[in-house]
Amino acid sequence: MGLLYQPTMSNQKSSLFDSFIRSRPAGNGRPSTHTRIGDRDLKIYGGNYHIPDSDNEQFLQLYFDHVFKDANYEYMTEKQLVENGPMLVDIDLQYGTDVTERKHNSDYILDLVALYLDKLGAYLDVENNTVMNIFVLEKKNVNKLTDKTKDGIHIIFGLQVHKAVQVMIRNDMVSEIASIWDDLPITNTWDQVVDEGVSKGHVNWQLYGSRKPGHEAYLISTHYTSIYNGGEWGHPNQEDCMFDTSRFIGQLSARYAGHPESKIKETHKTCFDQEVASLDKRGRRKTSTGGSKDLNNASVILATGRFDRIKNEEMLDDIITCLTEQTSAVDYRVRETHEFTMGLPADYYGPGSYNKWIRVGWALANTSPKMFVTWLKLSCQEGCRSTLRGHNGKFDWKNSVQEMFDLWKQFDCHNPDGLSHRSIMYWCKRDNFEKYEDIRKSTIDYFIDQTVIDKTEFDLASVLFNIFKDRFVCVSIKNNCWYEYKNHRWFEIDSGTTLRLCISKEMHHEYLTRIHNLTTLMQTMEQSDGQYEAMRKKTSTLASIAVDLKKTVWKNNIMREARELFYDKDFFTKLDENPYLLCFSNGVIDFKRKLFRPGQPDDYLSKCTNIEYLKPTSYHDESKKQINTFLDQLFPSKELRRYMFDHLASVLIGTLDNQTFNIYTGSGRNGKSCLVDLMSKVLGDYKGTVPSTLITQKRASIGSTSSEVVQLMGTRYAVMQEPSKGDKINEGIMKEITGGDPIQGRALFKDTVTFIPQFKLVVTTNVLFDIKSNDDGTWRRIRVCDFESKFLEKPYEDDFHFPKDQFPYQFPLDKKLDENFDEWAPVFAAMLVARAFETQGNVQDCPAVLESSSEYREGQDYLAEFVKEKVAKSDGDKIKKQEVMHTFREWYQTNYGRNVPKSRELYEYLDRRHGRYKNGWHNVKLLYDDEEEEYN
Repeated sequence: MGLLYQPTMSNQKSSLFDSFIRSRPAGNGRPSTHTRIGDRDLKIYGGNYHIPDSDNEQFLQLYFDHVFKDANYEYMTEKQLVENGPMLVDIDLQYGTDVTERKHNSDYILDLVALYLDKLGAYLDVENNTVMNIFVLEKKNVNKLTDKTKDGIHIIFGLQVHKAVQVMIRNDMVSEIASIWDDLPITNTWDQVVDEGVSKGHVNWQLYGSRKPGHEAYLISTHYTSIYNGGEWGHPNQEDCMFDTSRFIGQLSARYAGHPESKIKETHKTCFDQEVASLDKRGRRKTSTGGSKDLNNASVILATGRFDRIKNEEMLDDIITCLTEQTSAVDYRVRETHEFTMGLPADYYGPGSYNKWIRVGWALANTSPKMFVTWLKLSCQEGCRSTLRGHNGKFDWKNSVQEMFDLWKQFDCHNPDGLSHRSIMYWCKRDNFEKYEDIRKSTIDYFIDQTVIDKTEFDLASVLFNIFKDRFVCVSIKNNCWYEYKNHRWFEIDSGTTLRLCISKEMHHEYLTRIHNLTTLMQTMEQSDGQYEAMRKKTSTLASIAVDLKKTVWKNNIMREARELFYDKDFFTKLDENPYLLCFSNGVIDFKRKLFRPGQPDDYLSKCTNIEYLKPTSYHDESKKQINTFLDQLFPSKELRRYMFDHLASVLIGTLDNQTFNIYTGSGRNGKSCLVDLMSKVLGDYKGTVPSTLITQKRASIGSTSSEVVQLMGTRYAVMQEPSKGDKINEGIMKEITGGDPIQGRALFKDTVTFIPQFKLVVTTNVLFDIKSNDDGTWRRIRVCDFESKFLEKPYEDDFHFPKDQFPYQFPLDKKLDENFDEWAPVFAAMLVARAFETQGNVQDCPAVLESSSEYREGQDYLAEFVKEKVAKSDGDKIKKQEVMHTFREWYQTNYGRNVPKSRELYEYLDRRHGRYKNGWHNVKLLYDDEEEEYN
């Protein structure tokens, strides 16, 4: 949308406007209507003014000329109207400093406007065919500060809306805005995003075109209109024409009282009256604590979110009843989550329970802002946490409610790794299974009863969802891709086939159970009983549904509906994302918390070592002794053995703090392959095999739509195929992979995914890669690990092929060594876990590895090799560029073939070695063939 007028910086001063406002100061009985924000450093002088309604038109005209015609910066604010002003919305978005550009677009704004229109239609009556202007204002750029990045949106809804209604709508929006903007990576809470002060009217509104000193102004970005008909506002229609500021300057004011009128609907009259009572004439909330008794009405507290007003358990129970009764079948999750929370044992709310107690709070906050009452109900039980008790040893209603509510408002509800209602279900299932089963069955009863009333595929899919929601998830509706949770992790299942089978088995059995129960009950009743006929009809309907659950067509339709209910759009991106978790067949290792525990669905693990984790007390001592002997023979040098053991332990953790590329090198019969085979047994799914082209191919191919890339998601140990002689590393790609930069790929019939690599990259080879880069960024990542031992049938007896001076470490060859690996794997895994607990994945370099890596670098450094062979010190001599480049070109083609490097690389190297070029490099000379022998 274009603007007819847009203010720009100007040195002109509009004396008419300045004179006008200075002649109308506030004070002496004249209330403030406008202020000017001052800034001493910028030499901007503030002020406080009283512009009477009779002068407002002249004021706006002078202001328009001053700002939009004469292009002056201005810093004016205006006081809001309480009863007949427009609805004003101030959205404050805060991000981390890594965000440098706007994260929302016009689609986000359209969704927000549509949600506000729904709220206006729900609360207010307006005459049919009323047209409302909606003005969306934004700054041109985000505001980058030292500790955060800020962005914002101002919206003016051109309708007279009482401040009490604006507060009610604002409270609803805090609860619901996450449903449309949950993917914005904000760092502040939704309560902070939707400004409360503007809704209440106790802060001034920036006059259109004005700005805070040192900041940009909010200017029109989109102009919508909406028409009211049949009790609701129509879809917002964007006005495409050039926006004429002069035409709308009045309507863009917070003090404009000429917008269409509205009236509160009778269904919300009580809540409205209470909200009005809590606002004084200036739009501020009263600070008096002795308000009306109705102010503490359960429905009012629930609607306004003022849970700090809860005074006792009786009031709390009334609010919970109000909450659960308002819950529809579509949003049954709130009621169900409340029940599962109350099923948690004392470990979650009693003395010493803080860690579990606070996690329950986080999970509830992620489920619904209204579920503070559930957290409070859990916390106030007999035997609650000691810090929440009063002098009488019971829950302190006077102080603890406020303390908990203040804590609740600080929760970060937008962390993608945050806990959820699924977490609470899992805790209840794990720690109070009997109660979990009771709740689950009562939940299923509710949805089964819904199918008796209206037997549709969606209703039946809802039953299926409530039976299996903690076991199955759909990750792609388009591709019909499903996962099932069992044995501590998630398994991909073809088109949800196991869930489809559950329709004919477990779900069918649920209906048969209820048919049996009703039939048994009917046998104890007289047919004349008033409930008998209703039970007979219900039994008949249940039987009909049970038959349909065996039919292919019905099952297919139910599965189609189930996709949307089971769909989790973020599931695949969360899968195997946590680098500190490692799944074993009998549980999960948490390296951050240094413990072994059962897995849970919100771990989002799909990979597994496929072996059991053995606690240190369960070690097989003989196996441990054999493993240590194997490692001692593999790495006779103690410092190299320590390095390799720490390196292998670091593989278990998916962080890339070391940023290294380990090269296992050495001629044959040295045990490299055996070590990799043992690690394969230890890691199971976490070990991956990748082609050497991963780091030798061109950059354009990395991230291609290949399964080879996607299968590396969550992998911890990526072993490359042995390179061919002459394979050259693409240094840029190698740096990205070892440095943890995102990788993109797509498996067959799957969506493209981007993930952070967790794997330690290694290669086993007798032939080293060619690395033509000489920068430290490349070579600081290279770690050459020499396998110096030889495993022979007759050690030290073949001095011709394996002379002792060249191969001092020779050991007997055990051709059946790999038969021990299945037994060794759990023991070796436990040994590595114990070491990883100590090191947290950090690997200290050792001299042997650094020395081998340095020799590798020197061997690959053709410039150093050339200078060593062809350049010598010689006082008084000098080398010219043309001369040295001619010699270098001949030397390089003789030793390395074609594609001679650019001359700039050689010149820069000589500058570093022999000083900057000044009509030559001085005190050195070139060596020719007859001179090389003399110097060598």
